[in-house]
Amino acid sequence: MTHTDEFRLSARVKPHVYHLTLEPDLEALTFRGEVTIDVELLDATREIVLHVADLEIAEATAGQARLDVSLDAARERATLASDRPLPAGRVTLKIRFSGALSDKMRGFYRSLYTRPDGSKGVMATTQFEATSARRCFPCFDEPALKAAFEVTLVVPKDRAAVSNMPMVAEEVDAGGRRRVRFSPTPVMSTYLLAFAVGEFEWIEGQTKDGVPVRVYTTPGRTPLGRFALETAVRGLEFFDEYYGIPYRSALPKLDLLAIPDFEAGAMENWGAITFRETAIFVDPQKSSVPQRRRVAEVVLHELAHQWFGNLVSPEWWSYLWLNESFATFMAFKAVDALFPEWRIWEEYLAQITSAGISLDSLRSSHPVEVPVRDPNEVDQIFDAISYNKGGSVLRMLEQAIGEEAFRKGIGIYLQKHAYAGATTDDLWKGLAEVCGLDVPAMMNGWTRQTGLPVVLARREDGRLRLRQERFLLDRDPDRPGEDPTVWEIPVTLVDASARRSAARFSGREKAIDAPAGWVKLNAGQAGFYLVHYDDGGWQALSKAVESMALLPMDRYGLQENAYSLMRAGYLSVPAYLRLAGAYAREENHHVWGGLAGGLRALADIFVGDPHVSRLEAWAQRLYRPVAEKVGWEERADESPERLLLRATVLGAAVHFGDPGAVAEVKKRFEAARRDLASVPPNLQSLVFSGAARHGGEETLAALMGLYEKADLAEVKVRLLGAMGAFREAVPLRRAVAYALSEKVRAQDAVYVFSSVPIESRPAAWALLKEHWSVLDRRYGKSGMIGHFIAAAASGIPTEEHARDVESFFREHPAPYATEKIKQTLEGIRARARFRERNRGALAEWA
Repeated sequence: MTHTDEFRLSARVKPHVYHLTLEPDLEALTFRGEVTIDVELLDATREIVLHVADLEIAEATAGQARLDVSLDAARERATLASDRPLPAGRVTLKIRFSGALSDKMRGFYRSLYTRPDGSKGVMATTQFEATSARRCFPCFDEPALKAAFEVTLVVPKDRAAVSNMPMVAEEVDAGGRRRVRFSPTPVMSTYLLAFAVGEFEWIEGQTKDGVPVRVYTTPGRTPLGRFALETAVRGLEFFDEYYGIPYRSALPKLDLLAIPDFEAGAMENWGAITFRETAIFVDPQKSSVPQRRRVAEVVLHELAHQWFGNLVSPEWWSYLWLNESFATFMAFKAVDALFPEWRIWEEYLAQITSAGISLDSLRSSHPVEVPVRDPNEVDQIFDAISYNKGGSVLRMLEQAIGEEAFRKGIGIYLQKHAYAGATTDDLWKGLAEVCGLDVPAMMNGWTRQTGLPVVLARREDGRLRLRQERFLLDRDPDRPGEDPTVWEIPVTLVDASARRSAARFSGREKAIDAPAGWVKLNAGQAGFYLVHYDDGGWQALSKAVESMALLPMDRYGLQENAYSLMRAGYLSVPAYLRLAGAYAREENHHVWGGLAGGLRALADIFVGDPHVSRLEAWAQRLYRPVAEKVGWEERADESPERLLLRATVLGAAVHFGDPGAVAEVKKRFEAARRDLASVPPNLQSLVFSGAARHGGEETLAALMGLYEKADLAEVKVRLLGAMGAFREAVPLRRAVAYALSEKVRAQDAVYVFSSVPIESRPAAWALLKEHWSVLDRRYGKSGMIGHFIAAAASGIPTEEHARDVESFFREHPAPYATEKIKQTLEGIRARARFRERNRGALAEWA
């Protein structure tokens, strides 16, 4: 893939060093600065073009020559023009500029916090990925244009300053401000630069080879960073050994900063990683098991980036997956090493692979390696393809070539491209050098083609005959095999004797040997593909589910495949529900969660159908025995799996309206109103959301009261999610207004929208349109706007609704959500057509 588009600057210049001085004013909420750039001009020119957005340029010079400055706000560029030609070679640019510390959570921005005494404070911090370094200082803001950065921050004397590198000098000026200078960074991309100024406190640890690791927080919050600190120290040691390249060979320290206002989950800035508080804080008494897992996964994801993304960066944003897919996969590998009791690969399947399959089942999906032209396109590919599909494909590749060959291959890739940019082909070359296979032939179909395959398996003449075709959620049953795409699939299978075997499947059809009895393809669910069996195959596997003969990941994969195959018309609704009924003896929380998700989604599609109540009553009967078995009371000696099983099955029982479970939720919510600690952290989400689902305005008022008293971001997020769970329009309207008020941080408002049930989705869509001007102003130049749109607009299964969504966005363009809108529309229409094709399905089953 080549990128010669005129959007790029890298063909014209090569920056070497930035000398950057910034002086933020935390009272006026502004900053001023000066940057000196040692840059190499690749050709003689009268103009130098660099990136600038939301800044005012006071002066620019090249050497002794003054440059005229013209700004192009739409293209986020500044052209510096000289009255005489500048020769090819080195030149020193000096630019003075100023800007505002905005509340947009990108560039150099402000974040507000509350001190232990209740007073308010302001910090200044950064978020530059993907293209927001230009909002802080004029620069050549492309990943391949790497340079070293020497940063100086001029800050109030009572504020701490943190950046990628350690402080090397400090002086106090006549005005009492501290001038803090940091060591030069390694050569790196602009989006990895970071700094923060505020009232920071910190705790510190150290790796075995002496790298200091700190967690910085606002005043009084450092105890909440202890788990993240311990995980970071152990994680850094794990990655040092795995990659074979010590972290300290590039940087001498690692800092983790908790930022109250933060758009993403975290950002891998080299040596100064920034986090949302919900992605770094763990309270030993108030945090749930999922919160501990989330913090470990996010911390280790960002640590994995210190090599994949920082040491070796994508040559261009089309190769973003080399950052995010690797960090996703490697984070789980590290979690498994550090916390084996969590059985984290089950979560990888249920959360990572499943989300990738869901998005890639749409015609409006995109390849893992996707052409990118401008900033709004960059923001939109930070999605389940770049993270989840890519990470799942890497896991499949590792299984195919072996763990040790995979590790050695990526070590070669990192060594060869350290401090530079790389492409997908560079990665394949490193892996091929070790395993001796034609890795590009194996893998380019997975990264350069849109979609994923379904393998159709049928027994014939004593063999298993396989056929592959592209899986499409909205498949036209009258046009089977409508897409000619094929993949090289590393097929694995397990049989009733627990024997495993493998075969490579690269053509349209293939026959393989298979023993009598049941055979499960995609053994262990490491492959990124679906499998549809003939009737005999499904019946045999259903019995294997009933007898618990399959391992948990295979049981999970069967029910998830069956739901998707039902949606696409390969399986009937009754056939899917018969398989679901085979899981009555299930004891894994991911499997129960997957089943509940499928049954909820099916009920949502048929909303308003009189037979939905029968489906919900059947689901109550399915979940009641396991819910009664685990009960509501936690014990101190219970495993993480048992705790999560309880939350999962009780949550399903409440959702489907089990009278006993609903009554218990209401009782426990009343207790929580008096004392939040009366409800264990692992049960809070189901108690809060269950009370809202079966409550009204009084419940909303109680949730708001608890939200305003809560002092832990994790608990606040649970409460916001519950505020969106009302099936009544009036409390939902109040909840949305509350979410968009100053009482809720801008990054958290989406939690209310994302938890709206199908019964209230028309009201949510109406509220999004009503509040569009606010949403567009806050989030319109961010990928976050797409999450609001998908949450409010999706689900309603009618063509009329799809046309309304199309009409609205024709009149109200959302350039940073164009892909999300396409995907949402396709999902709406797929649901509508499924409902129409299966109008009598629930009646037939019931």
